[in-house]
Amino acid sequence: MLRLGRVFILVLGLALVAAACGDSESDTTVAATAAPTTVATTAAPTTAAPTTAAPVAFAPDSPECVAPSDPGGGWDFTCRTIGQLFEDQGSTGNVIVTNQPGGGGAVAFADIAANQNDNSDLTIAASPATAIRFGQNQYTGLEADDFRWIGAIGADFGVVAVLPDAPWDTLDELVAAVQADPTSIVFGGGSPEGGQDHFKVLIFMVEIGVDPAEVPWVAYDGGGEAQIGLLGGEIEVFTGDVSETFASAADGELKILAVMGEDRIDGMDAPTTIELGYTTIFPIWRGLLAPGGMSDEAYDFWVDALGEVEASDAWAVERENNGLLPLRLLGADFEAFALDAVNSFRVLSEPFGLVAP
Repeated sequence: MLRLGRVFILVLGLALVAAACGDSESDTTVAATAAPTTVATTAAPTTAAPTTAAPVAFAPDSPECVAPSDPGGGWDFTCRTIGQLFEDQGSTGNVIVTNQPGGGGAVAFADIAANQNDNSDLTIAASPATAIRFGQNQYTGLEADDFRWIGAIGADFGVVAVLPDAPWDTLDELVAAVQADPTSIVFGGGSPEGGQDHFKVLIFMVEIGVDPAEVPWVAYDGGGEAQIGLLGGEIEVFTGDVSETFASAADGELKILAVMGEDRIDGMDAPTTIELGYTTIFPIWRGLLAPGGMSDEAYDFWVDALGEVEASDAWAVERENNGLLPLRLLGADFEAFALDAVNSFRVLSEPFGLVAP
């Protein structure tokens, strides 16, 4: 079973690093070109045929971003931050952010597929949590290719977070305590069993030789709610993300035992799992999806707008302020990457019995 964690690193981690280091000019963007004006000549030189009008460029009338979670988590961060930058750069007017929690995204995706499938003004926050749930067939009746994958523009990493007065000052101490009695420490995060935050626990427990089924898990609708649960004593360990915990850790409200990555995050005083001698890492992309019936013109608009955000100084500041690393995957490149991730997560989930029929 230890090999499972290493497979996860190879399949997802290397793909993410390769994408982040790739040529930014490889983005899939479609240039809008005006249809040529045609004049048909006839025997009478003074008579011209009507011209063919250039297509009207798409512009959203009521832009909206759905975060399939409660406020405060990674999906909420994606909608609110990118939505504000869409406004600031003039791509859109006011972007409405709608929080629609439930079932690790199941409620939001079911509603959008049934009622807003052709809404070209709508975007949806996405991350590996989305790919995991699609891979596990947890969005009943829906497939990953029922939606359009716009792009991802930030690389995040998982964290192991506890309260400042927790009895463990290092990840090794927490590991020793879990190994001694796996049932005695309650873990929690912003996803259901088998979802993104729980998946971090699953693969890490496998690495340290603990049966994941013995480790208590409390699920919340988003990382913000999970942090409230940690602060309120409902859980003892929060396996969230850097972007969700960056400010709280800086303010001394949380203690980060480890970042689940290879390199330390600037501004976060925490070691990485790799430097501590473990092999489990958990890279996370921050991106947007769209309803499957979105028009091609609208899809191209949102791909271009997201690419403009990624290239902006304002996004660079947001990345730095939230502990994100650069990543640029747009259009068809992102879709191919994401659908591969769905299949990879399906393979990784099967040994845990997490793939629904």
